[in-house]
Amino acid sequence: MNAFYNFSEKLGLYGNLYYLVSPREQNGTSTARGGTPSAASIKNGSSVMSVPDQYMARVGANFTAKALTISLGFRDECLPVHDLIGGSKGFRRPGYIISLEPGLTYNFRKVNIYAYLPVALVRDRTQSVADKIQTKLTGVYTQGDAAFADYTINVGCSFKF
Repeated sequence: MNAFYNFSEKLGLYGNLYYLVSPREQNGTSTARGGTPSAASIKNGSSVMSVPDQYMARVGANFTAKALTISLGFRDECLPVHDLIGGSKGFRRPGYIISLEPGLTYNFRKVNIYAYLPVALVRDRTQSVADKIQTKLTGVYTQGDAAFADYTINVGCSFKF
């Protein structure tokens, strides 16, 4: 879903949202990497890879001066703990990252060239279904690892036909 509202020729607001639904619970790939899965991973359901949902939401404002548009917004990217449809078992690293996202777009006739630089403000690895099962089985709070980038660089172009 994309939404735009222009206050004038120079100032506007934007929003984007996508949600990828994956109804399949697991993909059949072992997490043991060619070895034998551990008893703990079999008990907590993380011996096979999960097929998770994911989403991204963006909101912000842009200012246009001639062929150059400068934008500033927020971006939320997430791999949720629970899927909307289907099961949520299997190995996954759920979490979210909220970023400040400055961007530039240059319009040349029928071509737009753009660059966005989301810079992480909040990064959080949430407890997965397998982590919750392991916590219940052992009585010890379990939360797996994750790695989040400090920033990303998104560049591209679009063409009008």
